[in-house]
Amino acid sequence: MRDRRWMVAAALSYVIGLAVLVVGPWGWELNRLTVRIYTLFRYDWRLTPDGIGPEHYGIALNVLLFVPLGAVLAALTRRPVLTLLVCLACSAFVEVSQARWLQREGGWTDIVANTVGALVGVALVSLATRARRRPAPR
Repeated sequence: MRDRRWMVAAALSYVIGLAVLVVGPWGWELNRLTVRIYTLFRYDWRLTPDGIGPEHYGIALNVLLFVPLGAVLAALTRRPVLTLLVCLACSAFVEVSQARWLQREGGWTDIVANTVGALVGVALVSLATRARRRPAPR
């Protein structure tokens, strides 16, 4: 029961953080952060291959943004399909809100990236759950 409370607290904290990130007036700053991360990996550490641009880092960051939500909801509900549908709806709401009311860019690419992130979170929880259920070798 105690673990469940922590997961509920983590989910609520994440949702509040996501709301602040989405509603806040820092769209430009988030874009600049994406470009800084790209520059770091492309020119300072030279890890980014040719053909990868800042927009690809934006997609990757959108994927990462929803991994925790997918993981926590999957652990709480134990219903992966429901978790993915909730995350898809949440992502669509975020993107529509950004495009319609917040003068920020929202698009299908972000919705797909966020849902893929949720899928990664669900998969990680599923793998961890299976590993725990597996009997120890003799």
